Amino acid sequence: MLPSHWSSLYINCGGDVLSVGSDSYESDLEQGGPSSFTSTENRWGFSNTGHFLDNNINTDNYTVKNTSRLLMNNPELYMSARVSALSLTYYGFCLHSGSYNVSLHFAEIVFTDDGTYSSLGRRVFDIYIQGERVEKDFDISDEAGGVGKEIVKSYTVNVNATLFIRLNWAGKGTTAIPSRGVYGPLISAISVNPSKLLLP
Repeated sequence: MLPSHWSSLYINCGGDVLSVGSDSYESDLEQGGPSSFTSTENRWGFSNTGHFLDNNINTDNYTVKNTSRLLMNNPELYMSARVSALSLTYYGFCLHSGSYNVSLHFAEIVFTDDGTYSSLGRRVFDIYIQGERVEKDFDISDEAGGVGKEIVKSYTVNVNATLFIRLNWAGKGTTAIPSRGVYGPLISAISVNPSKLLLP
């Protein structure tokens, strides 16, 4: 029996099932690890590589939660995020072939903007979609105009069954603010919608 094919995908990275308007975001609660792959009902999955260095923690956390109030549209979408020490890849499986609008949702929820040591942190990483680098030295808080603010990056891409979204830390930004081992990619949510499908 052939697997079902899909024409949209919504993931609440690092968080639980969530409805935003008419869109239903799937949960993404697997902890993951320094070298791991997780698949969800043949619809999507993610892989992670990298161990957070010098943080003196035996078990790294690859999801983070916001603990303060967020002043933005749909703040519940940005209360959690998935992080990686090196490379984080999301896969969309069994998508109808065609052109899609891929939106990546970000908000910096680890650093602060209160003038303390924590506010000096900088998170810098590259973004690849379908193997092509679409963002170099992407800094969430810089693009959003501050921490705790959302920024949505949207791209039109061609998909032939499988979508690849990779976030890669290239060794830039801070690594020990507000504590050791705080660096690497962070993403809050992913939404994928068709712009033109090539249905059979």
